[in-house]
This record gives sequence, structure tokens and C-alpha cells, in this order.
Amino acid sequence: MVATITEVFGIGIFLPIFQFIRFEGDIKSLIEDSPIWDYIINIFAYVGIDTSLLSLLIVAFIFFLSRQVFTYFRLVYYSAITQRIIQVQRNRIFDKYLKADTSYHDSVPVGNLVNLVTTEINRAVTGIMAPMVMIVYIIMLFFYVFILVFLSWEMTVSSIFILLLASRVPNLWIKKSKQIGRKLVSANTLMSEFLVGRLQSPRLVRLSGTEIAEKDEYKKLTMSQRKHFVFTSILQHRTEVAMEPIVIGLSLIFLYFSYTTLHLKIEIIGLYLVIVLRLLPVIKGALSSWQTVQTCMGSIEIVEKKLKDMSDSVEVDLGVLSFIPLEKFIQMKNVIYRYPTSKTDTLTNINIKFKAGEMTALVGPSGSGKSTLIDLIPRLRTTSNGVITFDGIDIEKYTLKTLRKAISYVPQSPQIFNGKIKDHILYGNVNATEEEIIEAAQLAGAEGFINKLPYGFDTIIGENAVKLSGGQRQRLDLARALVSKASILILDEPTSNLDAESEWEFKQVITKIRKETKTTIIVVAHRLASVSDVDNIIVLNNGEVEASGMHVELLGQSKWYANAWRMQSSHGQ
Repeated sequence: MVATITEVFGIGIFLPIFQFIRFEGDIKSLIEDSPIWDYIINIFAYVGIDTSLLSLLIVAFIFFLSRQVFTYFRLVYYSAITQRIIQVQRNRIFDKYLKADTSYHDSVPVGNLVNLVTTEINRAVTGIMAPMVMIVYIIMLFFYVFILVFLSWEMTVSSIFILLLASRVPNLWIKKSKQIGRKLVSANTLMSEFLVGRLQSPRLVRLSGTEIAEKDEYKKLTMSQRKHFVFTSILQHRTEVAMEPIVIGLSLIFLYFSYTTLHLKIEIIGLYLVIVLRLLPVIKGALSSWQTVQTCMGSIEIVEKKLKDMSDSVEVDLGVLSFIPLEKFIQMKNVIYRYPTSKTDTLTNINIKFKAGEMTALVGPSGSGKSTLIDLIPRLRTTSNGVITFDGIDIEKYTLKTLRKAISYVPQSPQIFNGKIKDHILYGNVNATEEEIIEAAQLAGAEGFINKLPYGFDTIIGENAVKLSGGQRQRLDLARALVSKASILILDEPTSNLDAESEWEFKQVITKIRKETKTTIIVVAHRLASVSDVDNIIVLNNGEVEASGMHVELLGQSKWYANAWRMQSSHGQ
């Protein structure tokens, strides 16, 4: 507002400057010619300045300089606000994603969210900030029109009428920008989903011999992205280019009629033309801002939708109790679980116990529901029916924070971020001391190979610890789980990707943990030999408990267990 007012006064003062030149500084004649000179002389006298051409030019320059100063602050502030909103929205997306339930995580591709955070949020914020820019242009337009009416209301009314008619042409392109903007969002999303998926599996692509097919598919996606982006740019530039000849044409028409019909004074004609030409970028800017809103509408819609979906999928935590270490057992009573998109139950009438301080194994054929069952213990998933209790207390009564703090989890394939070995172990407990880190590494059987690395615990291991063997990664991840000193340890098929030697070493580590701690261990196993000596084995088959007991008991009680043991033993597994 201030920048606009100073610019308007800066341009408006050229009228008395032209008049001063025409009357050669004759103040009396100037007062007789225009009533505004009474105000000018009084203002100059009030501030103690002589009315002269030099003083008028200096005032004009001060107005323009002030305009530039305020414009600078406006642009910097606009940029700061824009980046602040982008930051806030990115933080909101990440925060809501982490708070969303596991079902939401299952349904949304990672590439979709990467595109949302890196591209669509930027475009969405650009779209919501564009009206602010448009308001600036509208304010400028209002002041300029006010001056034009003062100079010649007849020509101003005519010009506005013609401009309104002319704006119908770019309006068609602006409407089309909205459609193309949505198509661009779709193209961006598809490209990001494809790219993230392939970047995670370069070996699979190369070993499958599908490089050419993947390259061709990626080229199609980037071509679609480019095509929509270029078309968006074409529509934007059409609007900008079309307005210039319209405004110039109006200026020339005004020049002709002001001279031949209205007989306006030369200074008024000159100032009118200056203002009309200054209006050109203002009109173009206002239309461009509105077109930006339409173009970015697809991004605005997708960001709003994702935020709403995440809010609707947020984990429900009605617990009020703080979890205390397990003393007796975890019990599942008539537990049923069905995935939101499934028509059948994954788990049916589960009635089992995990005794405190003991090691319990979950075994069964692939797809029997083992991983789903252990997801219920830290409430990554919520039962469709039935109750889970810890020492007789309903799991729902515990706060998620304290419940999950009491549970450590080691997945089948360790998820290790790029960084130092020490950083990964600290992921289990960011407040762990150096002694606790070393202690956890010793207990996990990882200290030996860590000390042999170039920089020990400070060695950079790369994303997914590609510089380590499978067994080393597994033991490192176990150290991460152990440093939290949680009372419950869940292992999801920890040895399925290990060779015989690494599996034996890992088994020795688990045996050590059982002897030296009171940790309740729950392990999902594929190789029965690795869990044959645990305290209790639960056999899951088709989502139901087929049998439970010790190894010797199950050989006679469970047909699946007996057959699997015989087959694995004959194949040396």
C-alpha cells in the first residue's frame, strides 16, 4: 500500500512539473490555471522549501526512491513469508504422516509423498500467495484509475469498458490453465512414484535385463511432465503478450481523440500516457496472478486432500496409563484382524499368551498372519475384535508413547539410514551414553566387527549399510534395539536373509540376551531349527492358531510343523 501510494504521488507530481515548465515558473499564472497549485505552494511553504523546478524534481525523485525502498521490503517479506509457509506445510505433512496409522502407510506410495513435499507444496503455496500479489496490483490499479479520472473521466470510462471486453480473451486461457495444472500434478506424481521405486531397486532392474523398458517408461513420464509444463507456460505467456497490444492500442486511441476531440493540454496528455503505459505491467501482473491461482489449483487441492486424509487416518490414542515393565504375560483373547481393504479376516479367534521373561516363537507358512500379529502388540494395527492385555490390563488403556517405548523391534531387513554406526545405534535411544552404546554393541555381538572398521563407531556406513554384510547389519540393528533397554524385544524373521554361519552367530547372540537379561522375546521365524529350543512355539496357519507348545510337543500336535521340520531337516535348513 505504501509503495503504491508513493509511486502514485511520484507520477502525479509530473503534472505540476509540466505545468511549471509550460508557464516558465510564473506562480501567479499557475495558480490561475490549476487549483492544485494552492495546495502545492502551501505544502512547500509549510516544510520551508521554495517552489522551483529543482525542488519539484527532487520531491518526485524522493517519492520514487521511497517506492523502491518499500517495494524492496515487500518483495523480501513476501519471499520470507512464502518460504515460511512452505516450511510449515512440509513440517505438517511429515508430522501428520508419522501420526497416521499403519493402514494409511500401507496405501500411499512413498513416491507420492516425495512429490507432494518437494513439488506440490511449493506450487500450492505459490497459488495461495498469488492473491496477495493480485491485491497489490488491484490497489495500484485503483489509484492509477483515480488519477486518470481526474485527468479525463471521459477517456477513462471508455478505456475501462474496452479493457473489460478485451480481458475476455485471456480469460479463456486462464480457465484452461486450471485443467492443465491438474494434469501436471498427476504427471509429477506418476514420475516421482516411478523414480523412487526404481532408485530403490537398481540391482533388480539390471539383473532382470529391463533397463531399456524402464528407460522408455521413464522417458514417457518425463515427456508427459514436460508437455503439461510447457503448455502451462504457453497459456501464461499468451495472457501476458495479448494484453500489451491492447493497452498500447488504447494509448494511441487516447492520443488521437485527446488531441482532435477533447483538446486536452499537452501536460495532461503526456501524464495520461505515462500512467496508461505504467498500467500495462499492473494489468498483466493482476491477470498473471489470477492465472497462477488457477494453474496451481491442482497442487492446492492435492495438498489439502493429503492433509485431510492424514488427519482422518491419525492413530487414536485414548490411553491414560503409563506402561510398566511386563511381569506376567501378554494375552490375546479372541483377537480378530481384517485389513481395511480386505473382505476376509487375516487373523481369526487368536487366543495365546507370551510369558514375561521367556522367548516365544511364531511360526507358520507364508501368509499365515505372523507379521500382522506382532504389529498388534505395539498397536501399529488395532484389532478388529477381541482384546489384548498386558498383565491383565487392556492395551488400549496405555498411552502409545509409553507402550512403544517398552518395545524394541528388529525387522527382517534392517532399515539403516546413511550416517555413522553410532548414529544408527542412537536411533534406539537418542540419550544413550557412549558406555551404553558400547554395551549394546557388545550384547548384540557387533562390537568386534565395528572396532575393525576404519573409524570404529564413527564409520560412515552408507544408506542401508551397504558396506556391511547381512549378518553385520542384523547385529548392528539389534544393538539399536537393545540400547533402548526395552522390556519386550520383537524379532521379525531376523535370520531369514543370513547364511548358516551368520545365522548361528545371531542365534548365539539371542541366547546371550536371554541369559543376561529379563527381556521378553518374541521372534517370528521361518527356519524352525533357529527356534527349536525356545520356551514356547506358536504355530499360525491360515490366520488361526493351529497349536502351541515346545518343539517336541509340536512334532506330534501340528501336522504343518511336523512336515515343515522334516522338509527343512532333509534340506539342511
